[in-house]
Amino acid sequence: EFHELAPLLEKALVHETRDDATLEMVVIARGIAKAAELLAGHYTLVATNVPYLGRGNQGEILQKYCEHVYPASKADLATCFIERCLSFCNADGSTALVTPQNWLFLKDYLDIRKRLLTDTSWAFSLRLGSGAFETISGEVVKASLIVLRKNAPERNSYFCSIDVSSVSLIADKDRAIRDNQMISMLQRDQFDNPNHVVTSEPLKRGLLLQKFATAYEGAKTVDIERFRHFYWEFASINKAAWWFHNSSPSGDGLYSGCHYVSANRSVGSLFEKNIDSYEQCGHKVVAWLCGQPCWGKIGVSVAWMSDLPASLYIGTVFDNSAAVILPASVDYLLPIYCFITSGEYTREIRKINQKVQVAAGTLDQVPFDLAHWQKVASEKYPNGLPKPHSDDPTQWLFNGYPRSSDQPLHVAVARLLGYRWPRQTGSNFPDCPALEPDGLESFADEDGIVCLPPLNREQSAAARLRQLLATAVGTFDERALIAAAGLKGSKSKTLEDWLRDDFFEQHAKLFHDRPFIWHIWDGRQDGFHALVNYHKLDYQMLQKMTYSYLGDWIQQQEQDVKADKPGAAARLGAARILQTKLAAILEGEAPLDIFARWKPIKDQAQGWHPDINDGIRQNIRPFLLAGDVGKRGAGLFRTIPLDLKDKDRGIEPTRSKTDYPWFRCEDEPGTNPEGGKEPVGNRWNNVHLTLSQKQKAKL
Repeated sequence: EFHELAPLLEKALVHETRDDATLEMVVIARGIAKAAELLAGHYTLVATNVPYLGRGNQGEILQKYCEHVYPASKADLATCFIERCLSFCNADGSTALVTPQNWLFLKDYLDIRKRLLTDTSWAFSLRLGSGAFETISGEVVKASLIVLRKNAPERNSYFCSIDVSSVSLIADKDRAIRDNQMISMLQRDQFDNPNHVVTSEPLKRGLLLQKFATAYEGAKTVDIERFRHFYWEFASINKAAWWFHNSSPSGDGLYSGCHYVSANRSVGSLFEKNIDSYEQCGHKVVAWLCGQPCWGKIGVSVAWMSDLPASLYIGTVFDNSAAVILPASVDYLLPIYCFITSGEYTREIRKINQKVQVAAGTLDQVPFDLAHWQKVASEKYPNGLPKPHSDDPTQWLFNGYPRSSDQPLHVAVARLLGYRWPRQTGSNFPDCPALEPDGLESFADEDGIVCLPPLNREQSAAARLRQLLATAVGTFDERALIAAAGLKGSKSKTLEDWLRDDFFEQHAKLFHDRPFIWHIWDGRQDGFHALVNYHKLDYQMLQKMTYSYLGDWIQQQEQDVKADKPGAAARLGAARILQTKLAAILEGEAPLDIFARWKPIKDQAQGWHPDINDGIRQNIRPFLLAGDVGKRGAGLFRTIPLDLKDKDRGIEPTRSKTDYPWFRCEDEPGTNPEGGKEPVGNRWNNVHLTLSQKQKAKL
């Protein structure tokens, strides 16, 4: 025993003091000996704030130790210490611990919860939430305070519970614990909770939602920047290659989260077949096919975050920022939707799971009173399920009509530039058919280039927009339309001012920093301004803008210079600089080249020949990198349309060094990267390839 060994160790150490180094070793050995003595003892009370370290962040030795000694609690060092502290207790001893609160409800800790509820008597379980430490700021950890006694519970054992996680200040948490009445919880009732979750207040009893519906997790898009785009990044959707896609609902209206399309990665002609997979219930599942049982069916989409906003779901692909609750019968849909969008659903979920992101497996684990919610649904929706619809032009359910939009001015500009929404280009959804022409097609500009000043025998953009609006919405109040435009409105007085100063910035923000109408200018308020439909801006159209429209403007300024008109010389100089920059983009020499990191060198574009499947953020780069003509960082645009990302998340699979040298670069690759011997996998975007290198690879 250690108490027998200790005197012999002490006696041996007395003789080992010949030099300073040895003396230091003696001091260390004595400290270790004292620690060993303490750790070998048993105590009436063990109280501490345990160390927190998830299994994924543990070193290999610690992982193996926890797995061997504490298999039920190995998911976190904190839960291992709960068991360890109990082992220090006498037969009737207690342990009082500050721990993370996740182990009280997450499924990964089911075994340790079951063991502690069976083998120990609970005295307290207090939810402290974030900000519970004076010395740790922010939302570093959501803490709990538990007190356990090392003896088996009696049949009628109770413990005290209180939840102060919603209280922000430490002093207020302390006051709430002291002053508020604690709830007395029957320990054995916790076994009746889903997954033996330990709650801070009793749950409602009754049939769970899972008796009437099943919650499904969505697709893992893996390389999300490549395989998921906003639907407006395409002029029309190739249904074989791209699927309409649901993401996290906002909870605004019956339908939301309908912004995206995602790649069908089984189409080898467009994308190589993706082999990314993950473990689900012991089976390998292709990540981008998750949620497939829901496709083609109707249900309720629920975001996993905060207050769990929800919307109706109409059977598309959906990603794992949301879960779909699929009813066992269509008759259950509206009652379930009414329940989920009520505050009661969120309150019940939060009783059993306080994590910011709630797992899909929790979303159907709450009691559901079918008869009650059927009555609510019949009163709220007497005519049954409403048809899928959205007035939001960023949703693919939108019909493309300015009159029915909550952004009529922006929709009108898009229609003027020739853009049409998916339902206008032949796409249809359940109970939401494709639409016939609406009469505004005749106003659409043929080449997708509309200049603010009258140029190339065309009227000004404002004059043409007024004509379209008169047909689309009838008599209109111009100032009222402008004041309501965009996410924050505008103070411009006329359409001319709004188109010049506000439209593009509003358009970029409205469409999530992926603008499909581009405002190209020469940097002068009184200079050249053109709105361009990105989908029509191929090599020929960029040539036309550079030499026909801008050429016409330059010719006018040359004439004004000869006539000695004020400002003409400055306007001419700015226009010529812009023309030079556009010509350089047409040529496409680095750094004004188009680069897509997932394409081999031989398939990279030579000159301005954008591939629409690469997305706006890849194809916009030459215009942003051509040098600022006006606002800093905006390149040739009126305002900054988006922030360029030099590197995307994730690690690329091993690729050929000859075809993909940038994936072997530890640091930013620059121009014509060579790459190292070993793959690094960094998903670089800020790479530039010279025309000569592309031409050489093409041979």
